Amino acid sequence: MIMRRRYSEKEIKDRLKRLEILADTREQVWEHVESALAGQKIAVQRGKLDFGDYTALIPDGTGGFYSLQDEVVIERKANIDEIAGNFTADRRRFEAEFLRARASGVKVFLLIENATWQDIFDHRYRSQLSPKALAASLLSWQAKYGITVVFCRPQESGRILYGILYYWARQRLEGGFT
Repeated sequence: MIMRRRYSEKEIKDRLKRLEILADTREQVWEHVESALAGQKIAVQRGKLDFGDYTALIPDGTGGFYSLQDEVVIERKANIDEIAGNFTADRRRFEAEFLRARASGVKVFLLIENATWQDIFDHRYRSQLSPKALAASLLSWQAKYGITVVFCRPQESGRILYGILYYWARQRLEGGFT
């Protein structure tokens, strides 16, 4: 496996400069993310992911890439109502995805746009799911599935998801996670 060898600082910097994002082919409304990444001159490839919407591709030094999809993914939600729907109508399917990720040892970051904890507490969303139930679901899933919930504005999504994946890749290249 590519990640077992030690890399020099120069090799790490070179690979991180050429880090690419892999976006799932089923991710539909993501133009703002793609634009933000393009604005930072970050290449994006499309491909099928078993879970999550985004992961990173690390150049392997031979012209190919090492995918982090077996280590870390980002699941993006456009707003509170989308995640509330996942916790109600789509709960079984949604939970099955997180069960598969946990069983595979994959870290999931749940990126929720147009949202804050205060928006949830004040019920500033359309869903009838109560603030208490929604907050409990998000908090309990962090414990149950080891996910990390991140709230942001849409214009921040590209930079945040790139930052998460960049620092994960850097840690991996530096020999971390052993």
